[in-house]
Amino acid sequence: MRKVKLEELCTAIIDCPHSTPKWQESGIPVVRNFNLNNSYISFSDGNVSYVDEDTYQQRIQRAIPEPGDVVISREAPMGVVGIIPEGMKCCMGQRLVLLKVDRSQCAPTYLLYALTSEYVQTQIRRIDTRGSIVSNIDLDTLRELEIPIVENSEEAANLLDVISRKIEMNTKIIAELESVARSVYDYWFTQFDFPDEHGNPYRSSGGAMTYSKALHRDIPAGWSVGSLAMMANIIMGQSPSGDSYNETGDGMPFFQGKADFGIHYPTRRVYTTQPQRIAEEDSILMSVRAPVGAMNFAAEQCCIGRGLASIQSISRSNRLFVYFSLEHCSSLFNALSNNGTTFGAIDGRTLHDLQIIIPPKEIQEQFSRMSEFWYSGIKTASKESARLAALRDRLLPLLMNGQAVIE
Repeated sequence: MRKVKLEELCTAIIDCPHSTPKWQESGIPVVRNFNLNNSYISFSDGNVSYVDEDTYQQRIQRAIPEPGDVVISREAPMGVVGIIPEGMKCCMGQRLVLLKVDRSQCAPTYLLYALTSEYVQTQIRRIDTRGSIVSNIDLDTLRELEIPIVENSEEAANLLDVISRKIEMNTKIIAELESVARSVYDYWFTQFDFPDEHGNPYRSSGGAMTYSKALHRDIPAGWSVGSLAMMANIIMGQSPSGDSYNETGDGMPFFQGKADFGIHYPTRRVYTTQPQRIAEEDSILMSVRAPVGAMNFAAEQCCIGRGLASIQSISRSNRLFVYFSLEHCSSLFNALSNNGTTFGAIDGRTLHDLQIIIPPKEIQEQFSRMSEFWYSGIKTASKESARLAALRDRLLPLLMNGQAVIE
């Protein structure tokens, strides 16, 4: 293994524009810090910002982002990376650096994974000790980073790449399943065009509507409005004793709030041997402190702290109905998160009394039969991706320090 400065592996290292663009509802996507995940850059989670063509042209004057270019964040946080995939037209947001990889020196994917290695990340973490108010990696320091180059580096990158591409494929499958589920929920329970007894869209076909004072809108005749507690069992979190915490896997996974959330399922970091409030597998975990309303599902039985509530639909097959019903309360949750107090929050009584629409049982059952298929697909793909990510994380240091060799 040899060590090479980053600048020797790149044909160009380009700082991003330092201005905030005028955002658009659609157009050309902008890569921002939160789009980086140490793998292929993707906007499939819907977290995407856009600019128009004129702004795009202004932001690519220094360099055009191209497939195989590596992007690294300069701050908030430092050292998170991504690689631009084939077919992506984009420009850079603030606090990012674009790396044009010299392919005669190493494969772009190898540089991507080398930058995520503990050897390089340790160098980046040392910058935090310099005493600046905001940790920031400057271009000169970035150019001087030492990158480990191992034998058969391209083969090592290819192996890691196969794993990352499968994770990326699963992410797209999950996004598609969630999009279909959300669209059907919206069609049935927001537009009220669920199939009537003749299979026609109810409201568009002249189905009877009645005004709901609780929701301040028309709902289908025969439907009702009730509290969230009528549809789900709710448990407010309570933090266990601090001396029961550990990161060695002893006891039950413990999640404290939004910081533990992934895209759909939380990430294990802390465990407790003295769980107080327990969420069951597949229940909804909702942040009850700012940001109020952020949600994940519990992949397993787990302990929840004060920042979370467990919401388990009384009929387990209705979990996606309850989940999307809570999503439609986002305006209330946003108001609670920004109510002017130091910490926005929702209390247990407010959560229990939250008013949601309650369709007739037969409509719930129709949606449940479909939604269980979608949820099962999301859960299966998410679990496979978690296993693959763990495998990649175990292989990465072995490959980067030469303990594992591809033959």
